[in-house]
Amino acid sequence: MANFNPTDITLNQPRPTSDEATINLSGMKYKILKNSDLFLEINTLLIALQGVGIAIELILTGKVNHTSGDWFTIEAKYLDLRIRLPIVGPIQAALTNISPEFMEIEVIQGRDKEVQFLHTTSGFQEFVNSIFLPFLVSYFEKNKNGILNKYPAGRDTWPDAWQMGWAIRNASSHNGRVFSNKSAKPIHWNQFTFSPNDEPHKKILTLVNGGDILMLMLEMENNKVDL
Repeated sequence: MANFNPTDITLNQPRPTSDEATINLSGMKYKILKNSDLFLEINTLLIALQGVGIAIELILTGKVNHTSGDWFTIEAKYLDLRIRLPIVGPIQAALTNISPEFMEIEVIQGRDKEVQFLHTTSGFQEFVNSIFLPFLVSYFEKNKNGILNKYPAGRDTWPDAWQMGWAIRNASSHNGRVFSNKSAKPIHWNQFTFSPNDEPHKKILTLVNGGDILMLMLEMENNKVDL
């Protein structure tokens, strides 16, 4: 479900110091710094989502009323949370040939609606679910060698988030299929379990959505900090 509504989050904050981690967590706010390996994927994703938000607003009202601090809400499917993404800033930065020093994403537990949204629709659900997949695949392929080198004993020794990322990557690239070997060990992530016995009657990509995938990518990047 996609919603548009005002918030107090802005991208106009002081530049972070050089000794900060690539992703800082303050409560449920994620600050993705420019030196993060996840920065390119998230920035590109936000540009695409802002473009959709502008198009929706223009079609519905005949003008764009977004101002700095407005956000786009995506509800996760498996995880019990919703994610606020900035809907103003990414395109403006690209138009001036700059990239932000950091991006900030807010995560709110539960799916309760805290305000009456101006626009609410589930018509973009398939789009939102699909658009996240190539960014996860890109991020996984770019960084998998570091995981392979640190955990040479096999995939089942990887951090849970990276095992789930492996599964989503496989399903994205192989027509929804995760496992090629029926004896492969299952993957576990946040009490989510998926094994070769679940296929083909279950499809992992129908059990999660774009919100879950974004949270997974943030966790994967945090796991990778020590590589």
